[in-house]
Amino acid sequence: MRGFAKLGMMVGAALMASTLAVRADVTVKTKYYDIKGKTGLELFYDMNRKGPRHGFLTKAIAQTQFKTSLKGDFVHSNGVCRTKGAGMTMQITYVYPRPVDKLPSALARRWKKFQATNVTHEEMHGRLAKKMVGDVNRTLRGFRMADGQSCRKANAKLMKELDRIVIAYNKSQVDFDKREHRDGGPVEKSVLALIGKLN
Repeated sequence: MRGFAKLGMMVGAALMASTLAVRADVTVKTKYYDIKGKTGLELFYDMNRKGPRHGFLTKAIAQTQFKTSLKGDFVHSNGVCRTKGAGMTMQITYVYPRPVDKLPSALARRWKKFQATNVTHEEMHGRLAKKMVGDVNRTLRGFRMADGQSCRKANAKLMKELDRIVIAYNKSQVDFDKREHRDGGPVEKSVLALIGKLN
């Protein structure tokens, strides 16, 4: 029986470098950070101060965080290596801003729309991640290959297949963010509407 813990670390590292119905493979939770402000602009500035870290120097307004783990072994039998007990699990955490004080009615209406846009955006990141987990698990659980007892070639081939899935996943996340954050795109419009610069 040959484990592939190293493979799990490599896949996890690729996922962290980027950023389906929910099954037992994926768990989801939501948390909030508190902000204050009496105007949309004040709320926006407070989000820029208190939001979750995005890279080394910047903060995000909202964020989808992923934590993954990979388990399983290779089993060799009759000249064939196959996976046993293999699977990826993921914990998704959505992070959103939350005003601590009651907002004036007009600002409250703008905030509700702004937060709805945040949720729509982050949940798309979550859907892309869930699809990736499904693709990884289908590959892991159906994998078998003729090889020697060390399963070295089988392990190398499986790693390549999983790398391909993760690379495609990372690209889908980056492409989605580029569309959303483009000039005049949904994120910019949402912020402008919150601060009262867009009707």
